[in-house]
Amino acid sequence: MSRRWGRVLLAGLLAYFALAVQAAPAARTELPRNVELPVRVRLAVRVLNIAQVQEVAGEARMFIETSQRWSDPRLRFDEVEVGKSRVDHVGDEAKDFLKTIWTPGLSADNQIGELQSSSVAVSAYANGDIVLVERYEGNFRVSMNMAAFPFDKQHLVASFSLPRYAKQEAVLVATEADRQVSGVEDNLSVMDWQPLGLRFSNDEVSGWNARSYSRLNATVTIERLSERFILRIFIPIVAVLLVSVFVLWTPALQARDKGNLIFSSLLALAAISFTFESSFPGSISLNTPVAQMISLGYLYLVLVLMLDAVLTSRCNDTGSRHHGLYRVIKWHVNWVLPTLMTLICAGAALRAVPPS
Repeated sequence: MSRRWGRVLLAGLLAYFALAVQAAPAARTELPRNVELPVRVRLAVRVLNIAQVQEVAGEARMFIETSQRWSDPRLRFDEVEVGKSRVDHVGDEAKDFLKTIWTPGLSADNQIGELQSSSVAVSAYANGDIVLVERYEGNFRVSMNMAAFPFDKQHLVASFSLPRYAKQEAVLVATEADRQVSGVEDNLSVMDWQPLGLRFSNDEVSGWNARSYSRLNATVTIERLSERFILRIFIPIVAVLLVSVFVLWTPALQARDKGNLIFSSLLALAAISFTFESSFPGSISLNTPVAQMISLGYLYLVLVLMLDAVLTSRCNDTGSRHHGLYRVIKWHVNWVLPTLMTLICAGAALRAVPPS
């Protein structure tokens, strides 16, 4: 009799495991049942660190934590029977648990390359809520605007979507509660930048079969610490351009000496531009205010040399009937040219300063 019951129990267990194996793939692919469509997948994003920002390449290396929350009535359990209202899974245990349940399949659209590190944790609640927390570090393709360098603010966007489900089936949302727990850490590894905040925006993306898919953009705003660049960038440029004042207002200099000074200043500007582009990638190649100052500096120095040479020769010709007029013109040119260049450079810098 006991053998008979043993065989019945064994057969029942085998049948149970067979049904479980058959149902597991369906549970992983079928949307949650008895839930209003589209399934709302709540997303919270925390930027734990920004390790690198490459302006020319348009890449940012970020360490991100995402928290996904959705409801699946198939995963409800009796908290009295289990002894707790929440069951936590961490590491490999979490990965094994995720293989047995439905997941939204969150994807970072603008991520490039392989993830360097990742960790997973899952919490299952008695009411069927699932909270999936993932931490990973990776490179993201971002859009960089250097028009205001070094007074610029950059908006680093991490775009998330659900590529397996159209927006009629599942959507990404960020509620007020998700926004409150989202954000960016104050202390970042990237040099010369400070974080200003994180915001969300909803978007759509076209996918397979011309269907629309839900997308949620998490935008991190960072500001360059411009005060650290004044001595390193603007002072060298001003020092080189001040040679023109010496050339214009020193009558004892010979024409050859003035030519040597201006030629040396042109070479110094060229060296500064190469140094800036090497030290601050994009500062020259992306048409920044610094690049405008240096480009105008070439024209300004050549113009100073040409006008000074012409007017000096006219002023030295004491027998000319317009000798007095040329002396007046040269006196005005000596202060008008440096003043105009100063105003142009100051205007380029002030125009780049973002409004407070």
